[in-house]
Amino acid sequence: MSEMGCRYSRNLTVTPSQCDGHSRLSIPAVFDLFQDTATLHADYFDIGPAGMNRRNYFWVITKTVMRFSGRPEMMDRIEARTWIQPSDRAKCERDFAVYRDGTEVLCCRSIWAVMSHETGRLVPMAELYPNYLEFDEPVPEDLEFSKISKNFEGCAEIGTYTVRSVDIDLGGHMNNVNYIRALLGCFSSVELSTAEVREIEVQYISQTYEGETLTFRKRDTEHGFEAGAFSSEGRPMFLAGIRLRD
Repeated sequence: MSEMGCRYSRNLTVTPSQCDGHSRLSIPAVFDLFQDTATLHADYFDIGPAGMNRRNYFWVITKTVMRFSGRPEMMDRIEARTWIQPSDRAKCERDFAVYRDGTEVLCCRSIWAVMSHETGRLVPMAELYPNYLEFDEPVPEDLEFSKISKNFEGCAEIGTYTVRSVDIDLGGHMNNVNYIRALLGCFSSVELSTAEVREIEVQYISQTYEGETLTFRKRDTEHGFEAGAFSSEGRPMFLAGIRLRD
C-alpha cells in the first residue's frame, strides 16, 4: 500500500468471484475494483462512506472511460492504483490503473461529484480535499471523454431490465456498476467472448430506483457500438460506448 497523498495503491489477487466465464477479470468487476479502491483512498481523508454519511452527502460518478491493453486472469497478482486531480467547484477527476507484473493492463479516467441527501443537489467540492495535497500525477495519456448522443430513435431494442433490491446502493438508487452488468446481460456468452473490448465509456444521466424498468437500445459505430438505457417514459438514464479491437 502506498503512502497516502493524491495517490493510493493496493496489491491483491484476482479471485474466482471477480472473473467471467473465461477466467478473466470481468468488466463489471474492474469497475467494482475501481470504486472499492477509490473508497479506501477517500476514507483516509474522512470522505469515505462514514464521513460522507455524517455530512449527509454521497458520492456519484457522472462518467468514466476505461482502456484495456490486457485482462488479468484468475489468481493473478495485481496492483490497483488510483489518484486524484484538482477539483473545480462542482466536480473532480479520479483516475485509476491496474498493473500485472509491473505492466499496465488497464487505465481509466472518471468524473465524480458529491450530492446532498437532504437537498438532492450538488455540493461544492472545495471543502472536501485537505489543503496539503499535492496533485502531481498526470491524467492517463490519449484517453479522452467523448460525446454520446442521447437520441436512439429507430435503434434496435436489445433487452429490458427491472431494477431489483440487490441493485440499490447507499445513495438509494441503482449502483453505477449494475448498469454495466445489465447492459452486458443483453448479450449472449458467445457474443461477449468474441467481442474483445478495447475501450468502454459510460455516462450516468439520471438515477434509477427499485422497481423501475430500463429498456436498452443499441446502435453500431465504426469501431464497436453505443448503447442507451431508457426509462418507461423514454428518458435516457445511462449511455455507453464500447470500442472493440480491430
